[in-house]
Amino acid sequence: MANIQLTIEKLVEGGDGLARSGGKTIFVAGALPMEEVMAVIVEDKGDFSRAVVQSILSPSPDRVVPACPYYQECGGCDLQHLEAGMQTVHKEKICKENLKRIGGLEIDAPESGVTVIPTATSPAWGYRSRVRFHVDLATGRSGFLAKKSDELIDIDSCPVLCPSLDKLLGEKRPLLLKAARMRKASEGWQAGKRYVEVPAFAGDRGVSLSSHEVSVEVSGKTFFVDSDVFFQSNRLVLPAMVDFVRTRVTGKRIMDLYSGVGTFAAFVEGEGRSVVAVERDARCLELASRNLQSTEFFTQSAEHWARSRKAQPVSTVIVDPPRGGLDESVVAALGSWRPKTILYISCNSVTLARDIKRLSSHGYRAKAFQMFDLYPQTSHTEVAVCLEKDHL
Repeated sequence: MANIQLTIEKLVEGGDGLARSGGKTIFVAGALPMEEVMAVIVEDKGDFSRAVVQSILSPSPDRVVPACPYYQECGGCDLQHLEAGMQTVHKEKICKENLKRIGGLEIDAPESGVTVIPTATSPAWGYRSRVRFHVDLATGRSGFLAKKSDELIDIDSCPVLCPSLDKLLGEKRPLLLKAARMRKASEGWQAGKRYVEVPAFAGDRGVSLSSHEVSVEVSGKTFFVDSDVFFQSNRLVLPAMVDFVRTRVTGKRIMDLYSGVGTFAAFVEGEGRSVVAVERDARCLELASRNLQSTEFFTQSAEHWARSRKAQPVSTVIVDPPRGGLDESVVAALGSWRPKTILYISCNSVTLARDIKRLSSHGYRAKAFQMFDLYPQTSHTEVAVCLEKDHL
C-alpha cells in the first residue's frame, strides 16, 4: 500500500489521528495531534482512508513510551502512547465536538446555559475491576484478543487491571483455567468457540468468576454483584457519577431505565420518593432486590416498557443505555411522559449527541454536562447530561 507524509490535526472517536491529503480525510492509528508522520495506507474507502504510522518525523511533546509490553499487539488499550493527563484533555474535546457536530449543542458557549463540571478522573493504572478474559484450554494460554483480530495474546500481567484480577493472569492462572473449564461445560454457546470467555469482577473481598456474589461498597452503600452482570469497571470514578445523578433528581416519582443492579436507584430511593427500576436482565434485578430497599422492579427491556406504558406522571427519568443509545420508542415515550428532568448517562457521545437532538424536539434542553474518564489508556469515556423540559 502507498506511503504518505501527513500532519495530524486532532484525535477523533476511537483514538485515531485525523489528517487530510488531496481533499480526502485519513484516519491514522497511533498518531497524535500536531505530529508529522510517514504513514501507510491500509484501507481506502473512496471518501476516506485508514492508515498506520510507519515513522514519526516530528513527535508530539505529549507522546510517551507505552508502559505495557503487549501494547502493540493487545486490543485492549489504544492510547498508551499519549500522556495520561492529555488523554483526558483530548477525550473531552472529542465528546464536545460530537455534541456540537451531531447534537447541535456547543456546551462551552456562554449562551448554551450548560454548566460544565470538570472531568472526574482516577489513577491511570490498576483501576479496572471488571474484565472479560479469553482462555485457550488446549494450550493454557490466557489473555485478550489482538487488535482487530481473533488471535489470542497470552498475557502474564496487565497494568490497567486491579491487583486481584491481574493475579489471575499470573500466579492464580490455575483458578482462571478452572473457571474456563466450568464455563465451557455449563454454557452451551461456548462449546464450539475457539477460546472460552471468562468474565471476572473484583469485589472488596474476593473475585467472582461465575454467579458467585461478591460485595462492593460505593459511597457508603453496599452492592452485591457477580461476574455475569454489568457493573462499572472503574469503581474509583463511580462515586462522581452517583453524585451527578443524585444531586439532580427532581420530584417524587423517579424512573430508572436500564437500571442494572440498581446502582443509581439505590441513591435516589427513600425520602418519600416512588422509584421504578426497569431492566431486561433478570439476574440484574435479582441482585437489585438485595441492593435496594423500596424500589419497584420490572424485568423488561426499556423499549418494551416504553411501548407498553401510556403517558404517566413521572418527575425524573434516569437512562443509562448501551452504546447504541435510546431506541426511538424510548425517546417518544419520554416525550409523552413529560418528566421535568432526564438524566442521561452514556458510554458513547455519538449516540448521546443524536439523542439530545431528538429530545430537543420534545422541549428538552441540556443544563449540566460532565465527563468521566473511566478507562484511562483507552479512547472510551462515559458522559452524563442533565436535560430539563422548557415548559411543563
